[in-house]
Amino acid sequence: MTVSGVQRICLFILTLSVLAFTACSNPSVFDADEGECTYAAGYAADRSDIWIPGYWKNGVWYELKNTNSAFDGYVRALAVSGGSVYAAGYANDRSGASVAGYWKDGVWTGLANPYGAGCNAFVTSLAVCGSDVYAAGDVSDLSGLCVPGYWKNGRWTQLAVPSEQAESVYVTAAAVTDTDIYIAGYTGSRSSACTAGYWKNGVWSNLANVYDSARNAYITSLVVRGADVYAAGSASDGEGVCVPGYWKNGVWVELGNVYDGEKSAYVTSFALAAGGAEYAGGYALNGEGTCTAGYWKNGVWAELSDPYATGRNAYVTSIAVSDSAVLAGGVAENALGVYSAGCWKNGQWFELPNAYSGARSGYTAHVNAVAVTAQ
Repeated sequence: MTVSGVQRICLFILTLSVLAFTACSNPSVFDADEGECTYAAGYAADRSDIWIPGYWKNGVWYELKNTNSAFDGYVRALAVSGGSVYAAGYANDRSGASVAGYWKDGVWTGLANPYGAGCNAFVTSLAVCGSDVYAAGDVSDLSGLCVPGYWKNGRWTQLAVPSEQAESVYVTAAAVTDTDIYIAGYTGSRSSACTAGYWKNGVWSNLANVYDSARNAYITSLVVRGADVYAAGSASDGEGVCVPGYWKNGVWVELGNVYDGEKSAYVTSFALAAGGAEYAGGYALNGEGTCTAGYWKNGVWAELSDPYATGRNAYVTSIAVSDSAVLAGGVAENALGVYSAGCWKNGQWFELPNAYSGARSGYTAHVNAVAVTAQ
């Protein structure tokens, strides 16, 4: 089984979860391949401007109930294991605080913030290994700073802040093997640049910005296969342009912007095919300043089709690969300036329907994580 491109016993999922394609007819429902299921998780706007958490399975929406359906809920990560669907994220409570948790087959499990119920907590990544559930993210302390860590089967483990200059640390990805726990993220500070890195069993490894150590670097995705650790994201050069790429075992591999080297491009997700092919999904600013969705396969950029033929923005937020499919989840802007959620599967765009016919802040729905599994 492959989830977000990682084929291993311990299933790995990240948030925040893409390809070269032709023009399409914008169907709204997946044609489910025999023996295969396609999942896309996120949230959709209802007509009361509330974000409703859930996921689409083969294009059909499954709503996930949070602690109070009158407030926003968000899915940021997804895993499918042992016939069960795990979706993780957070939901707002009556006080306005964010409550971390995950749904297993639609049943919510809340995860406590060790600093108190009135402080925010977020799950941004999820891994399921056997009977163990790892939910990685951040909690706000009493001063409002983000503290990194993870819950294993509901028990919180705090990760050490890697730098004295870091005021907050943001967890973006996680991977679990039979013996090791990897948590990736970056530091945040008002006075110094963001620093990318990851913890292996609680020990931090810094990932250098090869362009300018005084500029920001970010990790958005993490894959572990055998002895190799892939940490994908972006790093700002001396001119402040975001350069896409990934660190493999600590060594930076640049993925360029084919449209304009002086404009930014971003990796939002990373996956390895069973045969070892490397897929880095994301988007790049073209010469007109429009965000173009696509992916780098083994370092070569492949542009995704413009779903609505408008020449407007499109973004990839997550990628997954299987033996027969490459699935890229994201959003695309139509001629009215409204973003719809959808996926490109093997070259064809599938719009994911909003079951509530709502829209909020210019979006009908968001996709943050995708998976392709056997039936």
